[in-house]
Amino acid sequence: MSSKPTMRDVARKSGLSIATVSRVINFPDEVPAETAKIVTAAMAYLNYRPNINGRRLKMTQTSTIGVLVPTLANPVFATSVQGIEQEAHASGLTVILTSSEYDPEREMGAVSTLLNNRVDGLILTLANADNNPVVDLLLAEKIPFVLLFNQPSRADIAAISVDNAQSAYDMATAMIAKGHRSLAMVAGQFESSDRSRQRYDGFCRALDVAGIAQKHLVEVRFGETDLVAPLADLLHGPHEVTSLVCSTDMLAIAAISACRSHGLSVPDDVSVGGIDGISVGGLITPKLCSAVQPTQEMGQQALAFLRGLIKGQANPQSLLLPHHLSDGESIGPFRRRSST
Repeated sequence: MSSKPTMRDVARKSGLSIATVSRVINFPDEVPAETAKIVTAAMAYLNYRPNINGRRLKMTQTSTIGVLVPTLANPVFATSVQGIEQEAHASGLTVILTSSEYDPEREMGAVSTLLNNRVDGLILTLANADNNPVVDLLLAEKIPFVLLFNQPSRADIAAISVDNAQSAYDMATAMIAKGHRSLAMVAGQFESSDRSRQRYDGFCRALDVAGIAQKHLVEVRFGETDLVAPLADLLHGPHEVTSLVCSTDMLAIAAISACRSHGLSVPDDVSVGGIDGISVGGLITPKLCSAVQPTQEMGQQALAFLRGLIKGQANPQSLLLPHHLSDGESIGPFRRRSST
């Protein structure tokens, strides 16, 4: 048996034709999602890697870079893309943008599409940077890439982020300093975001330092705007909390709306804090308190790192940019809630 699997092996394993496997690899947007899923599973099982580098050797540089983000519905990603495009324009580069919609299974297809558009390198925000076939493929094929918002544990991957765990730690600590002892984390699904998991770890650390044993967690889909039902048990009942640390500002805004629907005032009855620092947080009432990331600068720095890799820089650079807590009005001192 050959030590290196072939496309024919993938076809045999998946029960599909070689032509179909080829279309999944080269034109993933043109095949049904279920077909792509079957082929991707067969490729993973066989540890098959398409010979992308062979195609790239025939190409000259195109002055085009690819960008993959989870979504553009969240302003934090839109602002980072703005930073990338500003730096790209100044450098004479073209940006091709796509999104995964927080679906880890869509990431490989999206990256394949970008590579088929002959990009010179990639800037990516992935669901999980430490266990991801996209990262394995790009490293094996020596394709320049930089991770944005991800914090990989490996030192040989270029990455730009803030300290996700520390940002949540600081937010929870600020609430504890105001007398809150019953806190909950509202987080985007961990399987869709390693940042969400890291922020929960920081939240837990803050509670451990304060000697608070009870840790409440509510995981919700990214993009969820109605948190009335998910938060019902935490806002009323035996596990009633007085503060919510949210893994994104968008979730924090949704949480404030849910509190109001439950007849609760923010911050008088419940304190709410987010992480990201999106501008809309400053336009709502009460003004959102957030762990602010320098999102646009992060995008600019990611492209600067990518340009270095494209030019042949051997050692990938990583950087954690500083965050700070905004002076929002959504966090207040603990007040014992009056019974109704």
